[in-house]
Amino acid sequence: FYSLVLASFPCSALARAHASPTGAAYFQQTITGTVSDDSGTLPGVIVMVKGTQRSTISDADGKFFIAASAGDVLVFSFTGYRTVEVVADAQNSLNIKLQEDSTQLEELTINAGYYSVKQKESTGSIARITAADIEKQPVANPLAAMQGRMAGVDIVQSTGVPGGNFSIRIRGRNSLRDNGNEPLYIVDGMPYSSDNLSSVNATQSILQNGGISPLNGINPADIESIEVLKDADATAIYGSRGANGVVLITTRKGKAGKTTFNVNMMTGVSRVTRFQKLMNTQQYLTMRQEAFANDGFTELPSWAYDTNATWDRDRYTDWQKELIGGTAITKNMNVGVSGGNEQTKFTLGGTLYNEGTVFPGDFEFRKSSFHSNISHTSEDKKFRADLSANYVLSDNNLPGTDLTYKASTLPPNAPRLYNEDGSLYWENSTWQNPLATLEQTYLSKATNLTAGGFLSYALVKGLSFKTSLGYTENYITET
Repeated sequence: FYSLVLASFPCSALARAHASPTGAAYFQQTITGTVSDDSGTLPGVIVMVKGTQRSTISDADGKFFIAASAGDVLVFSFTGYRTVEVVADAQNSLNIKLQEDSTQLEELTINAGYYSVKQKESTGSIARITAADIEKQPVANPLAAMQGRMAGVDIVQSTGVPGGNFSIRIRGRNSLRDNGNEPLYIVDGMPYSSDNLSSVNATQSILQNGGISPLNGINPADIESIEVLKDADATAIYGSRGANGVVLITTRKGKAGKTTFNVNMMTGVSRVTRFQKLMNTQQYLTMRQEAFANDGFTELPSWAYDTNATWDRDRYTDWQKELIGGTAITKNMNVGVSGGNEQTKFTLGGTLYNEGTVFPGDFEFRKSSFHSNISHTSEDKKFRADLSANYVLSDNNLPGTDLTYKASTLPPNAPRLYNEDGSLYWENSTWQNPLATLEQTYLSKATNLTAGGFLSYALVKGLSFKTSLGYTENYITET
């Protein structure tokens, strides 16, 4: 009896081992081998048993060790190389050779100015964003699309009203003069002016600290990519003009294939996200009375209308909600067509953009743009031509004064804004109605035309002739 029990125990244990996951691992064999490419062994290659969590990596000599059963699929993967799958059999040793994946490597090409280079071969510090990043943002200025997306590039908007300027600093300030820190802008290989075209006297009340941004003349929807040269590469390529860095803007080009039509429409709303926490009427009056007492006043002065009961001491108005609590509507529509063959490619596009304000009244920034590009390559690949044009018309209608300061400083018991008939209320000339400043408006009309291209011809192998042409025209009218 005892001998039968002892004989049956190993058989039962053997059956359970075959049925359990740990038992399967118990009968696995160790697969060894070496991973290499055309240049030699490859360290760091990931080796995984497909469908499981078991994996390893090749060592400094390209060797690997992994437990696998006959019939398991081993997956070999490495960045820049094609993935290889091998079925494990009775052999315990494998020699795997990986091939470079040229498709992956070509996707990492970036624009470095006068030349293009693969990112892994670039020796300079170059930050880049593409159309995929730009088109997700409802902005009218390319600099707004770059905010917070590039290390070492500090972009600050000078005002919250539409059409305002931006301050850009690449790796800090290089000059004590504000206008001595601007980078060099290059659009499709041609320099683009960064000078403010607006008058300081016309914009000092509403568009403070910089006026109108010159880059409003570039439509973000027409941009293919933006590269920023941040270090000595900029000076080496563009000289002293690139001492503050270089912003390279490449517009969209046509692609070979069937003619395609694209229509994109977007509507959005925006509001002031957070107001200041200010005192209510009773807290404000208590503070004012204490201030007069501290200054030695025994009676409230006659000109203190907010405190001496000239104005209603029980009235309360949240002036932030009244003056800057509106809703700004943004509308954007893009229409484009592109196509061509391997020799000739083209693209045409137009954009309509409207952006309102949070101030009372019908104020808005409108922009219309047209973009075109055509490129041609001869059959023998010797002659190449590329021509592009960009036209932007902008119309800005804004209040003459930014009401943000008034919204924060008006007493909470200040009089109402309107009479019953809808006219402005002046409380017997005891206050300046803030809406009176809206009667004075700031109007600007600007046009921007940018055209350029290049012609090249390969004379002999390794030697070619190339010339670039460009034309820029900016006009602005302010009232």
